[in-house]
Amino acid sequence: MSTVQRPIMLVAMPERFDVVVVGARCAGSPLAALLARSGLSVAVVDRAEFPSDTASTHIFQQDAVNAMARLGALERVLSSGAPWLEQVDVRIEALRATVGVPVRAADAGPWLCVRRSALDAVLVDAARAAGADVRTSTRVVGLVDDGRGRVAGVRAVAAGHERELRADLVVGADGMGSTVARLAGARRYHIVANQRFGVWRYFEGASWSSPATVVYHRWGRELVIAAPTDAGLYLVAVVPPLDRLGAWRADPAQAWSEAVAGCEPAAAALAGARPSGRARQLTTYPGFFRESSGPGWALVGDAGHFKDPTPGQGISDALRQVGRLAPAIVAGLAHPRSLDRRMARWARTRDADEAEMHWLAADLGSSAPMAPVAAELVARLASTPEGTAALVDVFSHRLAPSAAMSLRRLGGAAASLVRSHRLPARAAARDVAALARQDLGRRARRPFPHYEPPRPAPPAVAEAGPPPDLAALGS
Repeated sequence: MSTVQRPIMLVAMPERFDVVVVGARCAGSPLAALLARSGLSVAVVDRAEFPSDTASTHIFQQDAVNAMARLGALERVLSSGAPWLEQVDVRIEALRATVGVPVRAADAGPWLCVRRSALDAVLVDAARAAGADVRTSTRVVGLVDDGRGRVAGVRAVAAGHERELRADLVVGADGMGSTVARLAGARRYHIVANQRFGVWRYFEGASWSSPATVVYHRWGRELVIAAPTDAGLYLVAVVPPLDRLGAWRADPAQAWSEAVAGCEPAAAALAGARPSGRARQLTTYPGFFRESSGPGWALVGDAGHFKDPTPGQGISDALRQVGRLAPAIVAGLAHPRSLDRRMARWARTRDADEAEMHWLAADLGSSAPMAPVAAELVARLASTPEGTAALVDVFSHRLAPSAAMSLRRLGGAAASLVRSHRLPARAAARDVAALARQDLGRRARRPFPHYEPPRPAPPAVAEAGPPPDLAALGS
């Protein structure tokens, strides 16, 4: 564990809490709300002042919707004007299908797409309403050590003054560039470099009809995602391969036009629409896991695990993790000697829960075209109501990818391609063998992760305005 070596000028005596949560967005604020409702004293600190934007696909599924309902925040989220997303217009290579989002009896609704400037502000208010002490415009500069190697709080600066907030547990919910992770020396593992970059923007007056639809088109090396969002806006995200970054910088307006023109539903929605605000760009977002527990500290949300954002899992991941972490913290604080063991157990459970989707997200975020056998498997699933429901359930984290895309189904897809003379038998066999080897290799790596030496990770921050190379996209 490292701390910042600097003169300490405390403006008051140290304050005491059961838990200090660093980061007040879609992991930190819900966690603080649940802990405060359980009777714990909780401080939440965040360097931002809300409402505040951050980089995010911000499409989320039923588990996140249901978690927001349990928090009592869903009504306010819906008041932002975001429509229920009831179906997905999916294109995977030659496949084109419209898939309904299955809603179960216990679900509060299907999917939603809400900008983080609107969503995070609602969640921060929910934490305050639950009794958490929320402190915005507050930056963590160090961890407090109890003298025996255990984290015992944070040092935080607000309005030029430094305070010490002591606690039995510090939780880093401060994103992929987590300050808590850096100060605690948490190492990353299962790292996957991103092969694409993202450019996204919002539009007023877009043309779309009910039912509201998520557009997810991945063909060749192209990837476009679109959906109606809050405040009457329409989101379009273009996710090109990294080797096109130079061309985008040379002529971003032309590159944007060409990318959107290749996605018919997005192009149709934008006919006559007006841009709202400026384009945003994200070029570095490696997928990873981090060591997520240690003496007196834990990590949750993107601080502890970040996957390729292509399948839009981050918000749902954060809320699902919080729902499991909160009771572990409550139980651990009731029996303090077990707290660190419970945090370590929670981190292992998190890894098991996220592992398959981590690799699927990496595959979907690959810049290479999908293997023919894999594309055929998806097409075969989409050809039946049961199969389409299974596909959506994978993205809703209700069905493991390995259950929907099993080796048996992969073999069936290969046989179908061979019988229809769309792929030679030898090529189909190579595809199946390569995919099987890849899956076995990933499974073998899980118990034996390769750790990267701890180092600062670049924060994924939504830019307030465009970088110079995107200025041509205008406002």
